Amino acid sequence: MKNLLRFEFRKMFRRSSLYICLGAAVATAVLTVFTTYSMYKIFMEDISTMQSFSSSDLAALAGFTQLDGWGQMLIALTSSSPVMLMGIFIALLVCSDYSSKTAKNIIGRGYSRTGWLSAKLAAVGCACLLFSAVTMLAGFLSGTIFWEAGEFRGRYIVLILLQLLIMMGYAAVFVFWSVLLRSSGGAIALNLVFPTTLSLILTVLDLLIFEENGKITRFWLSGAMQTAAGVSADGKDLWLAALAGVLYTVVFTGLSYMIVNKRDV
Repeated sequence: MKNLLRFEFRKMFRRSSLYICLGAAVATAVLTVFTTYSMYKIFMEDISTMQSFSSSDLAALAGFTQLDGWGQMLIALTSSSPVMLMGIFIALLVCSDYSSKTAKNIIGRGYSRTGWLSAKLAAVGCACLLFSAVTMLAGFLSGTIFWEAGEFRGRYIVLILLQLLIMMGYAAVFVFWSVLLRSSGGAIALNLVFPTTLSLILTVLDLLIFEENGKITRFWLSGAMQTAAGVSADGKDLWLAALAGVLYTVVFTGLSYMIVNKRDV
């Protein structure tokens, strides 16, 4: 197992696609913060003559919240960009073992399918943490540059850990599609389309059934991430978000093991 882990991590860090996707994640995080800052500046200039409210109150009423380094760090992963880029990389990482016959050769040398997938999942988990870390760091630095660092609160540690758990849930879903399809093209397509399409469908159902957003979507990972990014979310909602992260991670990881052990490599 130690040799498999060493092999998987060496192969992952030698892939140029890892650094391309990480660089794109950083770029999109910075651009997102810059866009928010630009819109905020335009808004503040337009309402500068209104004296009945403070500037911070007006900004909050317009939807501009968490305008500092820590706040932007907490909402960085709510964007679809880091999730989609991670999905692309995971599809390339997993499916390359099928297309190059690497998985078949590893199992042919006496390693179990469970051992191969476990080593692959360890590498995927590391990649997930990398995508989360660089995106959050880019959000924090950009928010600090455009506004200020802001005040750190102990609650942020819980929210950060919760977001990492939810990202692990996304990674488990992406691995599942990859071992199911075994084709990088098909897996990339599903990893890109499935999360956004499901979020859209659940949002429409929320509006049709409950006439408000969040009732159903909070049980999907994107809704859980929105909850985990809110500094004022209550304990019940945070527990539901954590439960969603755990369930998606466990269920889709289990399905991946089942597929790998049932099908020929």
